[in-house]
Amino acid sequence: MIGLKFLRELASRVRRRVSGSNQLASSTFDAADIETVRRAYYEQGSMSLEWGPYAHAHMRLPEWFQLGLDPWGEAYMQQQLKLWALIAGTDLPYNPELHEKEADWGTVDPIRQPGFYVRRDPLAVASASDHWIASGMLLKYCGLAFGDWALEYGAGFAQTALALARLGVNVDTVDISPTFCRFVQEQADFFNVPLTAFHAQFGYRPRPEQRYKLIWFYESFHHCLDFSQLVQRLDCLLAPGGRIILGGEPIVEQENAAVPYPWGVRLHSEVAAVVRQQQWMELGFSEPFLYELFARYGFEGKRIECEPSLFGLLYVFTRANENG
Repeated sequence: MIGLKFLRELASRVRRRVSGSNQLASSTFDAADIETVRRAYYEQGSMSLEWGPYAHAHMRLPEWFQLGLDPWGEAYMQQQLKLWALIAGTDLPYNPELHEKEADWGTVDPIRQPGFYVRRDPLAVASASDHWIASGMLLKYCGLAFGDWALEYGAGFAQTALALARLGVNVDTVDISPTFCRFVQEQADFFNVPLTAFHAQFGYRPRPEQRYKLIWFYESFHHCLDFSQLVQRLDCLLAPGGRIILGGEPIVEQENAAVPYPWGVRLHSEVAAVVRQQQWMELGFSEPFLYELFARYGFEGKRIECEPSLFGLLYVFTRANENG
């Protein structure tokens, strides 16, 4: 069975990821300290004395890092890849098929206890409420009705996708993890709903002729390094009048200690520990850059606040030429 420690740490990571850490760093550490940070986080735990000094710390950028490069240029991209490799502790070039490997979920029951439902620690109910609120926000602003088509990238356990499918929406999910795809398909088969899982990377088109009324990302867009090409591709996947929604993403209103540039690897201690342990790509975005990214491909966006939970904060994008 999946370890409760892993789930607690995962919830803590996501909470930090969504908040974006708009506070200034109370302490800092260097790249040479990342392995110590990783051990404190994974081996001692986020409630331990060993983790305490790093709990609100941010990594200092190495001396070779140049701020002020063009965020759309190749030099900027290569610098971010070099930074990721430094934090991940690898000499291998970043490859989603290699580095976006899933955590060990053990013998989880995807029908009775998918995802957060398996937790039994004191914060389990509070954490579940965040995800329920986020799903509720996505349902409220999805603009869907019975018979529409929707597509989720990076679906994980796909609880929102399952809820939409049970309401009669046709839902396709795409995930790089074959395990998650199997979990999603088991749920779809159990409930006998129009939900189909596809094993592929971001941008994959599950059905060549199908356009979707909704395309959404929940806690997944920040794993996509080639986000510019992805957003460009979404236009041919989106139906007229459709929406693209980002939820639970590490988007900061302005550059800060965690994301001190328009976009790039997040520098918070928890993220450094995760990248060193898992070698995932963990990006963050400034809000102005995100809006510019989508505007380059003809989309207008707006932020929808969610007072009860930062997990429910949404960014909704529609085609600019359909809003006039």
